[in-house]
Amino acid sequence: MQTRALILTMAAVTAFTVPLAGVRSASAADSSSVSTDASSKKQIRANNRALSHAVRQSLTKVKGLDSSRINVLTRGSTITLAGSAPDQSQIESAANAAGKVGGVSHVDNRLTVYEPGN
Repeated sequence: MQTRALILTMAAVTAFTVPLAGVRSASAADSSSVSTDASSKKQIRANNRALSHAVRQSLTKVKGLDSSRINVLTRGSTITLAGSAPDQSQIESAANAAGKVGGVSHVDNRLTVYEPGN
C-alpha cells in the first residue's frame, strides 16, 4: 500500500511539474520576443534620428538657404520637411538637398513661405 501511495505521489508531482516547466519556457520566449521588439524599435528610432541629422546637416550646407525655421521629421526612409522659408526658391532648394541625402527615398515637403516680421 505504501508503494502504491508513493507511486501516486510521484505521478502527481510529475504531472504538476511538467506543465509548470512548459509555462516557464513560454514566458521566457515571450519576454525574449518583447526585448527583441524593444531593441528593434530602439534601433529604428536611432536610424530615424541619424537620418534626420544627416538631412539637417545637408540643409545647413546649402548656400543661401535659411534653415532655421525648417523642421526635419523622419519615418523610415521618408523625410518630412515642415516649417517655413523666406521664399519659394529656398523651399525647392531644401527639398532638393534633402532628397540627395543617402537613405532618403521620399521627401514630403510641407514648407510654406513666411513673411518677414511675422
